[in-house]
Amino acid sequence: MGNTKSKSPVPDRIDGVQLHSNVNSPHRPGTADPKKKKKTAPKFIDGEKVDVLNSWVSQNIRKKECVTFIPQVSETPSDRDKCGCGHTRHTHFEDHISSSVEPGTVWDPHKHVREFPSDAHGDLTFTGTTRTWAKYVRASNDTPPRLLFNLLTQQWDLSVPNLLISVTGGAKNFNISPRLKTEFSRGLVTAAQSTGAWIITGGSHAGVMKHVGEAVRDFSGGQHESDIVLIGIATWGIVHNKEALISEAGGAPAVYHMDEGSQGSLCCLDNNHTHFILVDNGTCGKYGVEIPLRAKLEKYISAQTMEKAGTTIKIPIVCVVLEGGPGTLDTIYNSMCNNTPCVIVEGSGRVADIIAQVAHLRISRITISLVKEKLQNLFQDTYESFTEAQITMWTKKIQDIVRMGSLLTILRDDKTEEQGMDVAILQALLKASRSTDNSGQENWDHQLKLAVAWNRPDIAESQIFTEDWLWKTSDLYASLMVSLVDDKPSFLRLFLERGVSLSEFLTWDVLTELYNNTEPSSLIHSKLERQAMLDESTDMNGPKIQLHHVSRVLQELLGGLTEPLYPDGRSHRTRNLAHINIKISGKVSSMRLASDCTLQLEHPVRDLLIWCIVQNRAELAEIIWCQSQDCIVGALACRKILKALSKEEDDTESMENMKKLADVYEERAAGVFSECYESDESRAEQLLIRVSSIWGKTTCLDLAQESQGQAFMSQGGVQMFLNKTWCGKLSVDNGLLAILLCMLLFPLIYTGLVMYRKEPLAPRSSRRTDTNGQMKSPVRSSQTRNCLRTFLHFFTAPIVKFYYNVVSYVGFLWLFAYVLMMNFQTSPSWSEYILYGWVFAILCEELRQLLYDPDRLGFVVKSVQYISEFWNQIDSLALVLFAVGLICRLASVDTVYLGRIFLSIDFMIFCVRLLHIFTVSKVLGPKIIMLRRMVMDLFFFFFLLAIWILSFGVAKQAILTSNEIRLNWIFRNVVYGPYLTLFGQMPSDIDGLNFDPTKCSQDGTNPLLPKCVYNDGSGNALFPEWLTIILMCIYLLMANILLMNLLIAIFSNTFGDVESHTDQIWKFYRFGLIKEYNERPAAPPPFILLSHFYFLLKYGLSKRSTMSHKAMRCIMDEAGESSLLSWELYMRDNYVHNQQLLDAQSQENVVKNTADSVSAVLKLLNMEKGSDGQNMERRLYLLEDQVSRSSQQLQWIVSALQEKGFTGTGQMLVHSKSQDLEEKASLGSDSLGDKKSVYHVNSRTLQYPNSNVTRYPVPDEMVPWEVTFPGYDPPFLIADRDDRGPYDPHSEMSQTNRKYNGVDGALDLRSSCGTYLVQHGLPLNPMGRTGLRGVGSLRWFGPNHSLHPVITRWNTRPNGSVDRKISRKMLEILVVKQIENELWALPGGTLSPGEEIPSKLQSILNEKYVKQFSDLLRGGTEVFRGYLDDPRNTDNSWIETRAVNIHLDSEEKLSRFLKNVNESSSGGSLRWQILDHKIPIYADEKEILQRTAELHGTHY
Repeated sequence: MGNTKSKSPVPDRIDGVQLHSNVNSPHRPGTADPKKKKKTAPKFIDGEKVDVLNSWVSQNIRKKECVTFIPQVSETPSDRDKCGCGHTRHTHFEDHISSSVEPGTVWDPHKHVREFPSDAHGDLTFTGTTRTWAKYVRASNDTPPRLLFNLLTQQWDLSVPNLLISVTGGAKNFNISPRLKTEFSRGLVTAAQSTGAWIITGGSHAGVMKHVGEAVRDFSGGQHESDIVLIGIATWGIVHNKEALISEAGGAPAVYHMDEGSQGSLCCLDNNHTHFILVDNGTCGKYGVEIPLRAKLEKYISAQTMEKAGTTIKIPIVCVVLEGGPGTLDTIYNSMCNNTPCVIVEGSGRVADIIAQVAHLRISRITISLVKEKLQNLFQDTYESFTEAQITMWTKKIQDIVRMGSLLTILRDDKTEEQGMDVAILQALLKASRSTDNSGQENWDHQLKLAVAWNRPDIAESQIFTEDWLWKTSDLYASLMVSLVDDKPSFLRLFLERGVSLSEFLTWDVLTELYNNTEPSSLIHSKLERQAMLDESTDMNGPKIQLHHVSRVLQELLGGLTEPLYPDGRSHRTRNLAHINIKISGKVSSMRLASDCTLQLEHPVRDLLIWCIVQNRAELAEIIWCQSQDCIVGALACRKILKALSKEEDDTESMENMKKLADVYEERAAGVFSECYESDESRAEQLLIRVSSIWGKTTCLDLAQESQGQAFMSQGGVQMFLNKTWCGKLSVDNGLLAILLCMLLFPLIYTGLVMYRKEPLAPRSSRRTDTNGQMKSPVRSSQTRNCLRTFLHFFTAPIVKFYYNVVSYVGFLWLFAYVLMMNFQTSPSWSEYILYGWVFAILCEELRQLLYDPDRLGFVVKSVQYISEFWNQIDSLALVLFAVGLICRLASVDTVYLGRIFLSIDFMIFCVRLLHIFTVSKVLGPKIIMLRRMVMDLFFFFFLLAIWILSFGVAKQAILTSNEIRLNWIFRNVVYGPYLTLFGQMPSDIDGLNFDPTKCSQDGTNPLLPKCVYNDGSGNALFPEWLTIILMCIYLLMANILLMNLLIAIFSNTFGDVESHTDQIWKFYRFGLIKEYNERPAAPPPFILLSHFYFLLKYGLSKRSTMSHKAMRCIMDEAGESSLLSWELYMRDNYVHNQQLLDAQSQENVVKNTADSVSAVLKLLNMEKGSDGQNMERRLYLLEDQVSRSSQQLQWIVSALQEKGFTGTGQMLVHSKSQDLEEKASLGSDSLGDKKSVYHVNSRTLQYPNSNVTRYPVPDEMVPWEVTFPGYDPPFLIADRDDRGPYDPHSEMSQTNRKYNGVDGALDLRSSCGTYLVQHGLPLNPMGRTGLRGVGSLRWFGPNHSLHPVITRWNTRPNGSVDRKISRKMLEILVVKQIENELWALPGGTLSPGEEIPSKLQSILNEKYVKQFSDLLRGGTEVFRGYLDDPRNTDNSWIETRAVNIHLDSEEKLSRFLKNVNESSSGGSLRWQILDHKIPIYADEKEILQRTAELHGTHY
């Protein structure tokens, strides 16, 4: 099933609710994995789960049934047979039909509907459709969303979503253009698949739900590959054929037939949805029942929080709108009021097109007449049924929707191919996130995680990594973790460009977490789990996979060449770590981030490279390899790991990818070394033999040999170094003849016949001087030392040792053959004893190779390395056979001949060993390698041949003879005879004409003759000759022709393969021989015993190895190694740069760049073509708009001045958020954006706060009192309030002597906006209509004055100094948060009559300090005085405020204030907040903060 989990659940926690996750360990994430394709779940749940599901549903999920039949009140006779619930008497719930109903009873769902356990849930199959299954449940409309979420995630095993996509729109079938449908479908599916999202629709097979279902069907990768969760929430009462879904047992599979032809006013379920929640309120045929429950469920899911790197992040939700009617408009408005971003698809029709067409307009241009025009064009069939009140309401909602521009994204019809639905959804979430009033870090982190989830580094770079926020590298660690786990290399590259240090990011615990988050299906995960299970010391409370488990696996993959990369983790467990949950691309995981006691890794870049390599993540590994030190050894180690993993990988595609990536890293190692060798030969050679401390004390050459790096070994630089090593101290220019002559007559080495390599001159300061400072003249002792050094240099050269060993081995074989053929007596002769000594010398050398361990690898590892070498296996076999033969030879006289047989066979094996010696020859070496491979091919051929030989031999033997019990003759007839037939020796017994009774034994008693075939005793054969001849022909056809030709083809393929890489293969295998003789003692066998005795004696005396470590290894000091690696990195950068240039100049890239350039030019031409007309039209539109607007405003101002007079400067504090959104919603031009909203916005919010009262809709054009508003009839509200004192709003409505626009006793009813109108004894809001009459929840009619002190101080360091790294000084303000509120606010409140300081403010101050604070107020700076656009304002009551800035600029003022602040008595909390436009504070106070920032010239 899409996005479901088929394994045993492991609990995760989200908002305190236990969830079940598809994990193999507690470290695997439990949320949707957008990258991994999962097979669909089985069609039906198993029996055990059915019982669990039935029990859970019966206890938690209910249905509703009407239990009383009350006929509908209707004049139509057919309707009288229907109950008020919509059911007919025939289909009504029969068990509880009440027969006694009082006349006149009106059907009431609260009285006549009851809840019962749900009887419809489980699996659902659709007949005759592509998708054949889904899950469904019938649930009451009063079901808590918590239970439904529990059902989805725990009972139905859905993974927690990373994103919720709510698709709404037209419920009836509609058509959209094929291009738009394709782009919409592809983008929607891409967004869902890339993030692991849930898509929620209405679930029916009509309208937008049908389009979404077809999108999932057509673009999700096929029936069994879809991982998209498509949830349909529909009304139970409108589902056609719902009777098929009812099962008394519950959980039983239901077969659903889609019959659209007979559905009538009902609708069928859509067959492309994966899950259905069928909402039941006990009615039938009534649409829209599911809307409230769907809204609650979406809100509940989106409110779930998960810990992401220490930051609480909610599951994002986005609403996608396709077409739609008035109901869709209500859904859009309600969603945006709940801060849900909406994506409108332009071109889909009706409401979506209306909003898309007016979204770019200024609010003042969206008038009732314009909306009527749009409705008339797009709702031609139903426009006549619309009332003026409905159109007014829709106009107001459209204006508010456009005003909330940060939550509105239009997918333009002409940009669907460029932008796409997935990008539009991402941009909508980013816009909404930017407008959210959260603390800065949390807000930006949220945006970055969204971009990472979509894998859109371009958007992150252009819209997130801007100058608006100063990113710290540590802020990027959580997103970097997501990028690594989800394999998003583009983001890793971006983070590195932003300055992230992998060394600081990767700690012991982070790397442990990374290995615990490897893919469960990967080979490396199974190997690590196997190690963890074998480790009894694993801590069950910690991560299952520890780094010492990783170290063991890596040693296995690297072939035991390296030391353990990570020590045993039992001594490195961290303590007191902050346990932080992070969400990795929808996956909830437990992670211990770095803290003070977290261990730092010694080589973090290497460790991260290995983590990428073992998971075969090529792009990530490439980026990290370019950041790593010791890159040549690292590349060869990567090749070795990949080659080892490819041998164990079962998946063919993964295996091929590993092999290709291994070749890539060998090519990189060879390329960097070539670059180094061209620059400096001597330093490049040091790179080959340097012992790498980073990669477990191994070298380039060792890794190249282990990883079969033939391309690396065959390089000219490597071969030149091997030539130098082969010649030792001798010059590589010496001829072979000169060396052989010196070997025969060693005094010739002093004649200059052979040349030596020149050693670099010692520094002058190192030369010996006498006491007088004069250089000493050479003495005889130095000449002696030079002669001895020349002697040693010649005879310790590997080439000289090799030729001496060749001569020695040939002599050994000659002696062995002489003893076997000519001098093998009953008792051993002197020559035979010499042979025994010679073999003993060979045995000692083999033991030295096995036991000599200068690298401290251990006996086991050294033994494995020794026996894994093919020629060592031959040596071991030869020595074992010689030992067996020698035992038989010396045991007794009777076994002498048996010993000779063993020794004879052993001679053959010793002769085969001679082939290894000649692999050094450039001519014979490739042929020997070819022969070795052909022998390996021959073993596979023998398996096939043995099948035919045995099948033919057994059949032939059974047909010709019976009851042959002599094993030797059975072997001859069954195996030996058919084998000889392959080479032309035809058997005579298969043909009766050749039967000769004298050459066989009738009863099989003669051991020297075979048993006769079936015969009559007189020489006539009785067996079926025709059958044996046919069998012989078939055997010869299959074995001689087919199998032999197959063998020839195999040999030809092997020959061609080796021949095409002859030079490369020879150079690679040559290294093994050079390495062996470089480490070998100088004397050949049997004289090598002297060397062994000397080594053993010296080791016994000094307790250390006497041989210098002559293996091609060099341990450098720290300074030298650092210098060498720095030079290597420089060469690596040159290589990478050159490769990039070559790639850019490749034909493929040239063609691609040309195509991109042509496309860009065409786009520019198209834009230029239409720009002239668009610019002219736009300019005319702007001109008309400005003229109209100016005339309207001037007329309004003049009339207001004439009628009211002007007493002062009126100010209005407009919702700053609304201003910003209106500006952003403009047509992309600053000239179109209103600097200030002309009318109040918050005061016209449809839903009055903290009440169920809905305002009368007031579009912008109807706000002024001077404009006639026909039908304006707002509701009246006077909310209860305890702090009004003697003031009674109800009695105020009847009195006529209240002195409005003046001071009436203690009440100050003057307005800073000027004189306001009084109508019918009540004041009118000076800013216009609000859609609500009365006092609302305010204190009294008219202006309600308030005071908001803005208490500020400079943001400083702990020592009191200003941070000089910040270009502008940062200001801090004091904000307060009451327990019942979610947002922060400025301290202050409404002023009671006669008060100077609001009572709320006094509650946080000490009584003695109130007077001093009053002095601070009087000395403060007034930043605002005027009308406050507050949601509580009404037509007759409004808030006016005065904001005074009190800046605590001295330490004395600040300390005195802090001492007198009493937070505990305020019933809330106080804090200092850095002044920023993202402060989570009430919107109507934000402009006060902006003016305060302007006053001090600081950041906002």
